[in-house]
Amino acid sequence: MQAEGVVPGIGTLQQRASIAIYASYAVIGIFVLALLCEVLELAGVIDPFGDPDSLVTMVYMVIMISTTLVFVVSVIVVAMWIHRAHANLHEAGLPGLETSPGWAVGWFFVPIANLFKPFQAMRELWHESHQSADSFSSDAPGTLTLWWGLWIVGNILGNISMRLGMAADAGNLQVATILGIGSSICTIGAAWQLIQIITAITAAQLDTLEASAIFE
Repeated sequence: MQAEGVVPGIGTLQQRASIAIYASYAVIGIFVLALLCEVLELAGVIDPFGDPDSLVTMVYMVIMISTTLVFVVSVIVVAMWIHRAHANLHEAGLPGLETSPGWAVGWFFVPIANLFKPFQAMRELWHESHQSADSFSSDAPGTLTLWWGLWIVGNILGNISMRLGMAADAGNLQVATILGIGSSICTIGAAWQLIQIITAITAAQLDTLEASAIFE
């Protein structure tokens, strides 16, 4: 990808930040609806397997399908923001950067490594954007740590819930629903923390990188 330069790159980052924040709010909204449906399913109000043709079941299925679509779109736009934010650091010529823009996104899709490498990349992004020392190894702020913990736990619970949900056993379905509730809560929390992270890093780059480029 051709370098934009720091000042144009900050402009692009702000545009992508706005889209990513809207997408994160959409994730919160649709997962709140999914959480409500899961609670009603656990309470026996919604029975998607016993009464698949009812209106409430069809609404339930539309919401659940929508969670996947909204989640995928949000992943794409947030990845675009992450890539641009890291690219700005490189274009500003900051020394000692450990993560390339491509790998800052790519690590999310590498098994095992995706449990810790994306967090290291985001920690570096946070500290370098704020012009902190020892950005790759220094402690992460609480918001970043909480976001990553919720993201990991939510994905693990969601994967287990999906696998159990494929079984026809009633006991497994109930456990799957409980785990799904936990996954939805974690996803909502992670999306909220991500909004704070995107906002803070974008503002920090505007204050530090753009100002440095203007006065060079």
